[in-house]
Amino acid sequence: MASGTTPDGHVEAQLFDLLSGKEAPEVVKRAHDIYTQEYKREVMESFLLVESTSAEVNAVLKVPEDVTDAYAYLFFDPVVFEDELDRLNYAHTYERTEFGTKLKKFATDMGKESLMVRMSRGSYAVPASCVQDSIRSTAFLMAQLAKVNPARSATAKEALRWAQLALKAATEDDTQDQGNVDRVVMELETTDETTDATSSGIAEEDILH
Repeated sequence: MASGTTPDGHVEAQLFDLLSGKEAPEVVKRAHDIYTQEYKREVMESFLLVESTSAEVNAVLKVPEDVTDAYAYLFFDPVVFEDELDRLNYAHTYERTEFGTKLKKFATDMGKESLMVRMSRGSYAVPASCVQDSIRSTAFLMAQLAKVNPARSATAKEALRWAQLALKAATEDDTQDQGNVDRVVMELETTDETTDATSSGIAEEDILH
């Protein structure tokens, strides 16, 4: 469960015992070990930041679910964030470590599935519905980029190709003609909607991000 989960046992007292040099349960030892090591801590907190469940953490990092639950309870519970804006603000103002700064931004900007793919080194299989949603979003962004550039520009043509390929992949339609790019370019050249980034007042980077 991770977020908001209260592990069995008196974990605060167990952590106090550990910090006092006394014996403590293995779950608390593992959670504390993650917290005290930069790489482990930043990876774990990036997963929790995007509301990964303890089962999802286990699927990618092989960390036992009770350890993730204990870590979230003791060190980093994302329920403290008031809303998504608060969560994004935390990620984009985080400066504790360079690695953590980059990974937390990646996690919140790209999403949980992208983080799982990255940290599993490609072995995590993204659900088909997530793939199609991402492809459709990419197609939309590429189409917008094509609209604010001259129709015959390399940027517009490349954006249209990406948009067409993305839509084809999302709909699994193998009958679309790749030559449609040239037809769309011709249509764009004859419509008033075609403009460049300067006259539109929209920078390319603002569309892509």
